[in-house]
Amino acid sequence: MYTQPTLLTSALAIIAAVLYLFAGGRQLFQLEMTNQRADRSVTLLATLALMAHGYVALTLSEDSGWNLGFYRVSSLIFLVMSVTSLAILMIRPLHMLLIVMFPFAALSVLISTFAPATGQPLIGLDQGVLIHVSASLIAYAIIALASLQAIIVSVQSKRLRAHQFRGLIKLLPPLERMESMLWELTVAGVAILTLAIISGLLYVDDLFAQHLIHKTVLTAVSWLVFVAMLIAHWIRGLRINTAVILILTAFTLLTLGFFGSKLVLELLLQPN
Repeated sequence: MYTQPTLLTSALAIIAAVLYLFAGGRQLFQLEMTNQRADRSVTLLATLALMAHGYVALTLSEDSGWNLGFYRVSSLIFLVMSVTSLAILMIRPLHMLLIVMFPFAALSVLISTFAPATGQPLIGLDQGVLIHVSASLIAYAIIALASLQAIIVSVQSKRLRAHQFRGLIKLLPPLERMESMLWELTVAGVAILTLAIISGLLYVDDLFAQHLIHKTVLTAVSWLVFVAMLIAHWIRGLRINTAVILILTAFTLLTLGFFGSKLVLELLLQPN
């Protein structure tokens, strides 16, 4: 059942979206000015957007229970991605990720607030299941960031090989540093995904039930692809194009596990 958001929640959702867009635009302006350091105004705008987004997410959860439907999960994932990328920005130049991601974060907070909620609220989650859900969301968010970074690295590599240095390519850090940040994000995401899988095996009683079997299988296959890729990279190294293909393949499998059934059951087959 759709619950009308309060005036405060609605206002904060709009404010969060506007702040996300301003932060992304400000970051793009800073890059065009060849400033490779995180600007204080970007940090302030992004922090305010995250605070508003977080309040909206918590308020919607309190009103209808912990709803892990398609829109709410998407909003939570973009919230985690934004928090993570802003924190990493303090030590790594992941400016391009903010520019790409913040518009989607703005869209997600608006849709999760004003669109009818899908799925059923979860009530009475025990601590173990909460750990599993939290780890899963964080793992997916970081792996999504790694996938965005993989796409940027792939484009940068192709442009550099073709001696095309115009546009945003000239504003990016050196390719070697971009690749290093890609591996750091991937390792962090896979480590937390491993924790999510272990916590699921320990605390989720019906992990292999009919409604979860596809998620379990797809997540396991995705994890195996990631682990095999990392082992191959550590042993003999991988060409960056091969690594990008494997990362995006594993991320696609993980996305199908996270959102495949939600998209079909909650949106396409949802009764009117």
